[in-house]
Amino acid sequence: MRTALNLLNEINAMGFDQQNTLKRMDKILDKKLGIEGRKPLFDETLTEGMYDDILSVFQKEAEKK
Repeated sequence: MRTALNLLNEINAMGFDQQNTLKRMDKILDKKLGIEGRKPLFDETLTEGMYDDILSVFQKEAEKK
């Protein structure tokens, strides 16, 4: 399993703004995990499927640019 911090770093490496990416990721993860189920980014592990799903959203957006 990968962490939310790994995902944030990978998305930022694609050229996305860190602050905006973090806000968007938080909204997605709040919906998937629930606000009370959240941990700090470096401790928050994501399933491969969840990680890949979120990453693909940003990849598709990057391709459109």
